[in-house]
Amino acid sequence: MAERPSRSTPTLVSLLLCDQLIDDRFTNKKSAIGMFNTIISPTMPTVIQQVTVLASLTELSGQSIVELRLVRDADNGLIFSGNGRVDAPNPLAVVDLIFTLQGIQLPTPGQYAMELWSSDDLLGRRRFQLFYRPPTPAQRHQDQTEPPI
Repeated sequence: MAERPSRSTPTLVSLLLCDQLIDDRFTNKKSAIGMFNTIISPTMPTVIQQVTVLASLTELSGQSIVELRLVRDADNGLIFSGNGRVDAPNPLAVVDLIFTLQGIQLPTPGQYAMELWSSDDLLGRRRFQLFYRPPTPAQRHQDQTEPPI
């Protein structure tokens, strides 16, 4: 009976959430701007205009399929999912994946997580909290009296 070649699972080196990412094409250095673990919103449900996820992987063998998921921790409800192929020049290389998500709707306050998967293997997750903080009467009054920009 022939043995199947073993498939190695990539190793997640880091998983960051931030407002934006600067990728310097000359040095290949990345700068995460506005890293966060908490979002405070004056409305529910709320829409996150933009979130950038930086995932660094190593021990990739050739081409791999990776999937990014946004889930609600309370019930593991799937909010968003997207996948794609990743190429690694060799298994020792560290490959940086940049995901920029826009217009993500979060239905309720609570804990959420970005998860990175390869096939059926969870490589890692990064949790963040969403808090609801309605505007105070003074803030509502100020919003109504300020002229538009």
